[in-house]
Amino acid sequence: MKINPRQVEAFHKVILTGSITAAANMMNITQPAVSRLIRDFEYAVDLKLFDRDGRGLIPRDDAIKLYREVERLYLGLEHISHIADEIRHSKGSVLRIGSVAALSALCVEHILPPLIESIGDISLFLDIESTTHITDVVTSNQYDVGFIFGKPDVKGLEAEMLARAKAVAVMSPRHPLAKQDVVTAMDLTRYRPIIPGRKTPLREQLDQVMSRLDLYLNNPIETSLNNCCVMAGNNLGVGVVDFITARSHKSDLVLKPFTPDISIAYLAVFPPQIPKSRLVEHITKEMKTLIEGYL
Repeated sequence: MKINPRQVEAFHKVILTGSITAAANMMNITQPAVSRLIRDFEYAVDLKLFDRDGRGLIPRDDAIKLYREVERLYLGLEHISHIADEIRHSKGSVLRIGSVAALSALCVEHILPPLIESIGDISLFLDIESTTHITDVVTSNQYDVGFIFGKPDVKGLEAEMLARAKAVAVMSPRHPLAKQDVVTAMDLTRYRPIIPGRKTPLREQLDQVMSRLDLYLNNPIETSLNNCCVMAGNNLGVGVVDFITARSHKSDLVLKPFTPDISIAYLAVFPPQIPKSRLVEHITKEMKTLIEGYL
């Protein structure tokens, strides 16, 4: 038996509401009809998805696993509806950008103001997210372009290298390390380190460096790259961040080279199999020029 979209809808609604009665009301059908759709769905997928008792249907582990995949489908449909609504109410272009915080500042301060002035009827959506989240969303075609940290070979995506830079150490002018020419990995064991979260590309490389040198970070502070700079500026420790974040931050910071070198790539990533618009090509070129100017 083939899977019927109505069966999937019934399965989704029963899990979502926790009740056959509520699912029937949402679908505008009878409770027996919902029960029949659920039975047919179980037969079609060859899985026992629910335990049945006097209170109704109790989802099993396999049902929860399957629901997660079905929920992705429904989220995708909601996104299509949302985009259609944006297009319907927008006379001009719709541009969706996902950016890590460091590069979003360049967008907001330098790229987007002249763009909005020149294209008055553009609808713009700028989300500040992690590299992992942005690559996932770009893969599902929900961003027109993503500006991220990472490696040139982002799996499944077209990527353009914007620039490479080295991680730097940041600290208050009052910090003892402010007098050194270079900050080393060993220094991070002598003073409180302020480091980015574990899911960031910079942190992954920093962990590899510390492991290779058999060094241990004592009492670290883990936070966002932006907050690394804020807390380092307040003399709470020494931060390790990418150069653009450090260079563009407003805190009173001293920047020092960090060794061993940690190379950071700034990338633009684009949805797979979708041609880039001239607008996306323009802002990507502008971003690349801006980053090169900072370096």
